[in-house]
Amino acid sequence: MAILAKTTNDLYPDLIALGGLENTLQSALREIGSALPVLELDKDLSLAVCACVESGSRYSQVRIAAEERMFFLDFWARGVMLAQGRTPRLTELARAIDKWVASSCSTADLAAAFSFVAVEPKAAAYERGEEVEERWRSYINVIGFPELAPFVEAASRRPQLRQLFPYTSMNIFCFSRCTGYPFTLDTPFVRPVKENWYEVWSASGVVFGHGDAEAAAELVVANLPPGCGPAVPGTADDLGGAEPGVAPDPARR
Repeated sequence: MAILAKTTNDLYPDLIALGGLENTLQSALREIGSALPVLELDKDLSLAVCACVESGSRYSQVRIAAEERMFFLDFWARGVMLAQGRTPRLTELARAIDKWVASSCSTADLAAAFSFVAVEPKAAAYERGEEVEERWRSYINVIGFPELAPFVEAASRRPQLRQLFPYTSMNIFCFSRCTGYPFTLDTPFVRPVKENWYEVWSASGVVFGHGDAEAAAELVVANLPPGCGPAVPGTADDLGGAEPGVAPDPARR
C-alpha cells in the first residue's frame, strides 16, 4: 500500500513551483478548459496533502504519494465513493475529475474513458437505485460479526427496517434514513451482549431495552422516528434536520 505524503516533496516540483496541490490542480483544470473550482481545505484537519473538487452531489478528492510521483483520486456521488484511480499525470487527473464532477456520466463511462479508474463493486447497485436492497443482501449473506447474524436475519424480515440503509460501526448494527455518508443518527442502534441477546439504544445513550433477535428487532421498529420512510439517496445533510454522524460508542454512555 502506498504511503500518502503529509508534505509536498521534491517528487512534485510543479506543485512546489505553484504553491501546492490545490493551486496546481486548479491550474490543470483551467488548462483543459474546465470551470470547476478547487475547494479550500482546512489544513489542520487533513493528515495528508489533499485537494477536493465538488459540484452538486459529486466530488473528487486528490492525494499524493510520498515515495513515488503518483496522484490518487476518488469519485463520489451523493455521499458514496463509487470509483478510485491513480496516475502520475496531472492532465489525465484533471480530465477525469472534470468528466466526473462536471457531468452526470456513469462510472462505466468514466472507466471506459480513463484506464486508470477502477469502479467499486457496489457502484452498479447505487447507480440503479438498488443500494438499500443490495446492502441488505450483503449483510444477510456475509457479515463480519457473526454475533449479529440472528438479529440481521430478524430485522431483514420487517418491512419498516428493510427499507432503511443498514451499516455497521465496529460490532454495532445501525440504520440510516439516507444511503450516503454522513448517515442519519435518529434511528436506534443494536449491540450484541451475548449469544442471541442484544441491547437496543439511541444515539443519545437511552437504552430502549434488551432481548433476543426477534425482541430486539421489534424494539427498533417501536422506536423509529415518526414518519420514518424509505432511505433516500444522499446524505444526512441533504435531509435537513437529521443529525449526521457515525454511531456513538456505547462504552461512553
